[in-house]
Amino acid sequence: MNHPGALPGAGRGHSIVVALVFAEIISSFEVSMIYAALPTLMRDFGDPAGVGWLITAYLLVGSVSAGLSSRLGDLFGRKRLVLAMLACSATGSLISALSSELPGLICGRALQGMSAALLPLAIGIVRERLRAERVPVAVGWLTAMATFSAGAGLLLGGLLVDHAGWRTMFWFGAVHGVVAMLLVARWVPASAATAAGARVDWIGGMLYAPAVAALLWAVSRLKAHGLGDAATLAALAGGVLLLAVWWRHEWRHAQPMIDVRRIATRKVGLPIGLMFLFGLGTSQTMLVLMALAQQPSWTGIGLGLSATMAGLLKLPSNFMGLFGAPWGGHLAARHGARSAARLATLMIVAGWLGLTALHSSAWMLVGWVMLASLGGAMLMSAVPNLLVEVVPVERTSEFVGLAQVVRTLGTAIGTQAASVLLALAVVRSGTQPEAVYPSADAYLWTMAAITAVCVLCGLVAWVLPRRPTRAADADGQALMA
Repeated sequence: MNHPGALPGAGRGHSIVVALVFAEIISSFEVSMIYAALPTLMRDFGDPAGVGWLITAYLLVGSVSAGLSSRLGDLFGRKRLVLAMLACSATGSLISALSSELPGLICGRALQGMSAALLPLAIGIVRERLRAERVPVAVGWLTAMATFSAGAGLLLGGLLVDHAGWRTMFWFGAVHGVVAMLLVARWVPASAATAAGARVDWIGGMLYAPAVAALLWAVSRLKAHGLGDAATLAALAGGVLLLAVWWRHEWRHAQPMIDVRRIATRKVGLPIGLMFLFGLGTSQTMLVLMALAQQPSWTGIGLGLSATMAGLLKLPSNFMGLFGAPWGGHLAARHGARSAARLATLMIVAGWLGLTALHSSAWMLVGWVMLASLGGAMLMSAVPNLLVEVVPVERTSEFVGLAQVVRTLGTAIGTQAASVLLALAVVRSGTQPEAVYPSADAYLWTMAAITAVCVLCGLVAWVLPRRPTRAADADGQALMA
């Protein structure tokens, strides 16, 4: 159900979506552009480990913000939080652009991480302000532009770094943030605030943030340090303990910051589980594709392509996102988000089955990755629509944000697992002993494992509950386990 203040005018609705798209693609740009600048930054600062924190700081803050700031938007007004997140992003970009030392850049990147809440907040505003029949398609376009802009950001970042220096990348982010603030302030109506007179569960928020950050930091260290590292073990144990304490507190709270009791139902828990499996499996496409494409052909499996040519292999799949997510939204509007999710997972499974069996040429890689990416884009729009169908309007951003956090955690775990599998069997150069590459068997094991996760994702999509009735969606109370 939409908020009572939903706007009937089509033109006004288009302006809202345009403003929100322009705002939420900031986070996609910030995620991808930094990768284009990493080699230059490592050379300029001479500290590869420190430069790595430009990604880690963003990831940690972004994961907390996606869940917590999204919920605060539900409570205090989503437009207000969108403007606050944009201000944080623009300020972070400005700090990084003006910093001459690495700690300043890291602080700026951490502030930029607040923008991870923009997509959940935007979906909440769309549900609040657009007519119900237009919401699934609008959600599809929001997720489509987020997916496409991630690929575009990598290209844009490379152009800026190569021709104008890495600081211009941050100047671009600052200007983008200011313009987005002006568009949102002008075109997006004020959002309802539901916290008036309510007792806000601040303890739940304070427990959530360090629990999620500790878990993600520990997972990100596993490849380099292993489970025997004391700091990694301490962060992992502390994160799990804090998460358990947080879950117990939220379960017993009358008005929890994050409604964990609702997560325990099939209608909410299964879509969030889909996002975890998506991160664990399908999100590893880039890792496997780039490694396989650039590996020397003498290893018996690599294509021996340059980095530029390998990047071009991924380009067609980026356009699949621009097509697949809106298509998923149209299917959700007409037949329900469950149908869109089922078709999406079938495409993902078919793509990875094909990739596992046939990957000996560039055109095979492109074809199978395009199919899997099309399904992935559809699923990225289907899951928010699944949640929109069943959660109360006043908690929309909260659950969409949680799904995003869970996907990030799944991606982090999947990256570590895929890296371990690729290292199980290696081949070495006879002339360059230091050159070590995964063997054909290692790629096969990794692809088979990812395919198995994709099959599990498809099974979860198959057991999703049927679309709720309009009455059940209206009061948001008819959740059945």
